[in-house]
Amino acid sequence: MSSGHFLERFMRTFFLSFLMLGLGSLLAACGSHSQWGVATSPVSLEELKAVAPKGQLAGNAQPQLYRVSLDLDPREQRFSGNVSIAIKLETAATGIWMHGDDLNVTRVTVTSGGESQPATWNEVLSTGVVRVGFPRRLKPGYLTLDIEYDAAFDANLAGLFRVDEKGEAYALAKSESIQARRFLPSFDEPGFKAPFDMQFTVPAGMVAIANTPEISREDIGAGKELITFARTRPLSTYLLSVAVGNFDKVDAGVLPPNSVRAKAIPLTGYARKGKGAEMDYILKMTPELVQTFEESLQQPYPYEKLDIVAAPQWPSGATELAAAITYRESRILANENSGPAFLRGLKSIHAHEMAHMWFGDLVTPPWWDGLWLKEGFATWGEAMALSQMEPTEGHDVQAVADAIGAMRLDSLASVRAIQEPILRNEDIRNAYDSITYNKSLGVINMADSYFRPDVFRPALGEYIARFADGVADSDDFFHVIGKTVGSPDLTDAFDSFVLQQGVPVVSADLQCTSLGAKVALSQARYRPLGSSIEPGTRWTIPVCIAWQDGAESGRTCTMLKTREKTLALSLPEGACPGVIHPNAGGVGYYRFTLGAHEWDALRGSFATMPETGVLTALDSAIAAFEAGELDAVRLLDILDAGAEQSGNQAANLALDYYGDLLERVKGTPAEAAAQARAGAVVAKIRSVLEADGGDAEMSARLDRFAAIKLNDEEVRVRLMASAETYLDTQTGLSSDEYFPALSVALADGGPEMMDRVLMATDEIDDPVFDQSVVNALGTVKAAEGSARVLTLIESAELGPRETYTLAMMQMANPETEEATWTWLKANMPAFLNSIPTQWRRRAPRLGQYFCDTARIAELDDLFAEYGAQAEGYERALAETKESIRLCAALNEATQRDLEAAFKISAD
Repeated sequence: MSSGHFLERFMRTFFLSFLMLGLGSLLAACGSHSQWGVATSPVSLEELKAVAPKGQLAGNAQPQLYRVSLDLDPREQRFSGNVSIAIKLETAATGIWMHGDDLNVTRVTVTSGGESQPATWNEVLSTGVVRVGFPRRLKPGYLTLDIEYDAAFDANLAGLFRVDEKGEAYALAKSESIQARRFLPSFDEPGFKAPFDMQFTVPAGMVAIANTPEISREDIGAGKELITFARTRPLSTYLLSVAVGNFDKVDAGVLPPNSVRAKAIPLTGYARKGKGAEMDYILKMTPELVQTFEESLQQPYPYEKLDIVAAPQWPSGATELAAAITYRESRILANENSGPAFLRGLKSIHAHEMAHMWFGDLVTPPWWDGLWLKEGFATWGEAMALSQMEPTEGHDVQAVADAIGAMRLDSLASVRAIQEPILRNEDIRNAYDSITYNKSLGVINMADSYFRPDVFRPALGEYIARFADGVADSDDFFHVIGKTVGSPDLTDAFDSFVLQQGVPVVSADLQCTSLGAKVALSQARYRPLGSSIEPGTRWTIPVCIAWQDGAESGRTCTMLKTREKTLALSLPEGACPGVIHPNAGGVGYYRFTLGAHEWDALRGSFATMPETGVLTALDSAIAAFEAGELDAVRLLDILDAGAEQSGNQAANLALDYYGDLLERVKGTPAEAAAQARAGAVVAKIRSVLEADGGDAEMSARLDRFAAIKLNDEEVRVRLMASAETYLDTQTGLSSDEYFPALSVALADGGPEMMDRVLMATDEIDDPVFDQSVVNALGTVKAAEGSARVLTLIESAELGPRETYTLAMMQMANPETEEATWTWLKANMPAFLNSIPTQWRRRAPRLGQYFCDTARIAELDDLFAEYGAQAEGYERALAETKESIRLCAALNEATQRDLEAAFKISAD
């Protein structure tokens, strides 16, 4: 949206705000219209389906102001509501398209020109696309829709849902991405931003949370209170907060004024009854976190309050509901058992959601194809802010690790680009993947580093200021950021990475002569063994080469725009570096390849390299092996060298891949040698940690690997004893240790231990423990235990999210895969109905651990039959099928080499 269009919308909003005050009085004078009921549409449903918008609405009807009244009692099964929407009709029409999903609408009235008449309501598409029919053609101008309705609270964490937890009932709204329509007739798209006036009728004394402060609470009799909230700034419907229940309310004071923001902002925490004290950690870190974002962007926190809400259940980790950020409680409630890994995750998710207050909430993409403009920048904002607050805690390293994590998905031919058209509502949730989150993070991180934070971040602030309270698409972003930074290369780089699929791979050939050292660079799209990817993609890549020549080191950068380019290194004449790293600092979103000699030299320099550089070297070596360009012996040497550094993320990446390799050689003559080599790596890491004074987070990670992947008896005995102590006393384990200890206990303790662990979820009120129990149950391999896990999946008694997690983890176990798959094929409809609604599209990914192409036909048959119950499943199915083919091709091409490499290490 241009600034002119934004100003026009802003003025219209204020005009309608005043207009509605008078319009309300006028409607009252006209009398009640409830006797008209809901008229029957003269157009058939089939005719409407033929012309209904499958994705984005045309925009000829623009909401200007919502007045919403909801009657909410979380102890009941249903709720009711009334919404009055002031609308600008851009063109003459006999009706409009809007949204409402499975709502029992009892009255619709349209008011135009001072005259009110009944309108019709037809839910045309299963995605909640509705046709509201007018009694006659209306001219362009302003109108008001009044809609009365009721609906059931959702049972699967979608829309407005209710949960029972420890004897208390709570109602919460998960609006993103198109679920507001499940509890509110609305224009449920991010581009339709408008102010909201909200009122809730709730049981007397219950806490109610919305996006703005409560301004009045009135006793209306019958044990109920009417709560009125202040008018919001313009919001998209997916940002709406609705929460009611007996929450603990924790007053955390205010966010004090600072050099960017002149006024204090009230800060409040909400948790389910009895859990308020566990909000202390997150609330205490919030003022500094907010100030860090404000100073980095030079833009003040935009809302009147800041609420941090710990939801008893939530389908995702968190959602950036404006000024009322809502989290799954297991992600943010901290207590004396919270381990360092848990606290690191808490900080990251909190920084992510705080970044959204600017990226997504204040400035919103007009449609879901621009999702990266909010999710990518929020993911980047995690490390950006936390690295300033805690510069020695490795948040920058985590950002590189996260970007690398996206590259595996981005290596598929079937992968989506960061931004590509979304033509159906069913496909919107497919944009919520690691491409949008972590590839975007990598691209933004690359731009921030190459163009320098002191230039790039103020440009982001200019973008925020330009489009505040409005919408902006990628072109708007590219224009503002490129103009502010003053470099067309920035726009070209973003454009090439955002609009194209795939990971670039940069080949670097070091060439030294008497005239100097240079590197011949070339770029291509990364293509693993067995891939159908065609060559031809070209990016504008900010490439930086780090070099080392004895005690001398440095870096040389260029913008690689062409297929090939030669880059002279800034060394003295005749000098030749002993080591080059083609992704200096590890901040470039690309992989690289080297010759064998250069790989060996790079591996030998890991000890003097920043961990971000080690990470990208490890990933590039793994990728080269999977592309058939690096032998297994050299790969293992590189993995060992990377794992043995003291950096946690490098060790994690190496151990994760070792885990994959151990599975590949299980049952072969190389198994014992592979186990011995991996065990030696773990021992080396432990010795490095001990020399550095210990690291509780990494020690827990090593215990998990040793116990589960290496079946280390000493570690298993120790973890079993710790699990039993914890179950008896709730002491002796940190939250980071719950999962490995419980996994061992369930594996070695038999049916009695499973009874004991399941009983503990009722006795121990710790949501992190509960989640760890589910994850540990997913690792159970014994036939009797696995059968019981299938019973838990079938009953869905542990919760919608947990049901999906159990099925996925049982599919990941070779020992339980077949039984789980057989059950899923026989029970897919019931399974889909028991998992979170927005996760049903993921169901094909249950097959992602298959490595046999014969399974592809089974997947096709299963979703040909049940795909209609998993709307939007097609992308997950395509990516899963390709992953199976690539796995089979990799095994066929490299298995013999891999087994030989492990045998060589044993000799």
